[in-house]
Amino acid sequence: MNFIFDDIKVIADGEKEKITAELFSEEIEIRTNKKPPVFDKKTGECFVELKIIDESESEDFSIQHDEKKITVTAHRLRSLIYGYSVFLRKCRTVDGELVLTKDIGGDYSPYMPIRGHQLSYTDMNNTYETWDRKQYERYIRDLMMFGTNTVEACLGDDEKHTDLMKYSFEEITKIKSQICEKLDINFSIFCAYAKRLSDEESSDYFCGCCNGIPKFNFYFPPGGDPGDLQAEKFFVRCKKIKKDLQKEFPNIELWPSAQAPHQYADWGERFIKEMAKKPEEIDGLIYGPNHPFTLDEMRRSIDTKYRIRYYPDICHNLRCEIPVHFDRDDWHYAFASTLSREAINPRPSEYRLLHRLTKQYVCGSVSYSEGVNDDVNKFVFGALDFDPDADLREILRDYARAFFPGEDYEKIVDVIFGMEQSWNGDPAENSSVENVYGMLIEMKSDKLMKNWRYVLFLFRASCDKIIRDRRIFELNLIDDAKVQIRKGNIELAKEILSTDFDEEYKNLRTELFSLAEKLFNLIGMQLDVEHFGGMNVERGCVLDTIDMPVTDRKYLLNKIEDHPDKKYLVEIIDRNKVEKDEYYFSFAEHGFEVCGKQEGEFYMSFQGDDNADARLPMCMTKVYDHFNFDCKVSGLTGGDYEMRVTYKSRPNDKIIHHKVTINGNVIHDGTQFGGRRDEKYEKKFLADGYRSIVYDVPKKYLQNGCAELEITEPLDGFMISEFRFTKKR
Repeated sequence: MNFIFDDIKVIADGEKEKITAELFSEEIEIRTNKKPPVFDKKTGECFVELKIIDESESEDFSIQHDEKKITVTAHRLRSLIYGYSVFLRKCRTVDGELVLTKDIGGDYSPYMPIRGHQLSYTDMNNTYETWDRKQYERYIRDLMMFGTNTVEACLGDDEKHTDLMKYSFEEITKIKSQICEKLDINFSIFCAYAKRLSDEESSDYFCGCCNGIPKFNFYFPPGGDPGDLQAEKFFVRCKKIKKDLQKEFPNIELWPSAQAPHQYADWGERFIKEMAKKPEEIDGLIYGPNHPFTLDEMRRSIDTKYRIRYYPDICHNLRCEIPVHFDRDDWHYAFASTLSREAINPRPSEYRLLHRLTKQYVCGSVSYSEGVNDDVNKFVFGALDFDPDADLREILRDYARAFFPGEDYEKIVDVIFGMEQSWNGDPAENSSVENVYGMLIEMKSDKLMKNWRYVLFLFRASCDKIIRDRRIFELNLIDDAKVQIRKGNIELAKEILSTDFDEEYKNLRTELFSLAEKLFNLIGMQLDVEHFGGMNVERGCVLDTIDMPVTDRKYLLNKIEDHPDKKYLVEIIDRNKVEKDEYYFSFAEHGFEVCGKQEGEFYMSFQGDDNADARLPMCMTKVYDHFNFDCKVSGLTGGDYEMRVTYKSRPNDKIIHHKVTINGNVIHDGTQFGGRRDEKYEKKFLADGYRSIVYDVPKKYLQNGCAELEITEPLDGFMISEFRFTKKR
């Protein structure tokens, strides 16, 4: 069912309706190059009427749809925007006209009361610091099309101003507040502090930054990340600042977060004790990264009078709260090494899963974001906050129709899903990478190259293709070189491994910089440190990591250079080989599909995006960091064994219960690591900062060749990258 709005008029009678009508007309002009007239009375046979009735705080709205006549009725300005946005999201653009693709009549009511996103202005983000007022308003209006009602700014007492920033922190805070006031949405501020300032000094700083802003609804002080106050002192400071803020903003709400500073092991317990006192000053709580307890534990421990707002990290891919494939943490090291922590990351299916897992505990979310690399994720999570039962493909259709006018929106949806699927498994084995890149190249046009979202997708797809092409190429070289090493033809092996890339690959790699330059010019995105002013490689600077090793090619070249000896090099290429009745496991090569899910929330300390010198073989790039590890192994029928564990060294002489057991039999329970350190093995096979520890596993500890390995350490945990069982010789 299609309705062609070829001569659309906007009807608005009333001050707020006319403000909304002007915004709506601007949106139509963006999509059709024609700005429709605004009338105060119904006229013609093709119109959208905007009406506010019974003005209140309610966000509900309704749409009456009769062929080419639409009336949006709401109780406030923001809901009129939501209403006309439903119309725009369901319209495709054909030959400069809006074609409504379905009947949109009905009543609408958002599911979550809080639906927002953090748009920081710090030296750490990858985009926002370059924006001016117009760009901020444009992006906030985009977000509102999918139901956003809260925008969050960031302040801190140690923030650094950069050359790319156009405003002071006070100026940008005021600008964002003014935009929220204009669009009738809530304004929140995240503000972190440090011990070095007194409560009075922190309050003076924060209140000074907020002085004179027209709107301020929520005050979000993080407990940690950053923050370094013990829980009791943290609450004292929060209450003090809220009291001072109330002099100018009497209705301000205080929403502190349960994010624990790393130096306090008991911070979470103390936080719960403070909340048990039911402080009147606290209006709600926030659950985010670096939490001392799970969301379920938090909700069970705190009175339901305190609502919980989720603070999901939707912008990071590794070394974070929600890594790629967070339910199994198996993002391939080739992608992780080259794209690093903050690459362009559409992950719609994953974030739908996250929303399903958390929605019953919370009253909504304001996402943690450091730029537009997570653009798709914002709209997916925001749309699900508005309607958790919304069809995911339809959400992405809305995204495509809204921001790619005139394009094949189904193809855009396939590109987005395809980008998520491209990160499944080994890139050498995933043809989705080629398919996505091919679709984007096929639709490429001068018009689309001016659309930053298209360029964003093309940059990401180009990165994936570079990674896949290089990995396939290098794996073939390695296979050929290994044959020559076994024959003793070391120079020939070196020559094979030194083979240069072909022209097609070089051109693709060169084009990547041009796309990065385009994104910088369009939206100020900072994709490297040197040319575009990014903070560091962890902050979206993909051009600085894209050439990191994706195979052991460079590692083998280093070994050949250091020891051009056949016997030594055969040992290197056979490093991970074991006999039939032995066992080898690497977190990077095998993952949790092999060893099984682990108890509790672990941290994967990925090392591959800091491996330009190839000091690490790829099998060591993932380091499991936790308090416990459990894995079941079978086939150990060769008698007595040795178990060799590769630990990343984190010396701690306070550890007294580093415990290793096999089938419940204690192999070690005492100081850190225990066992026997093998420095000769470390020198040959490991890099600085890693230890090889050997434990004896007598046959009597095995059960018909089966071993359940358990490692625990309750104080500081441990970090391991690999282990193996080999027969004692």
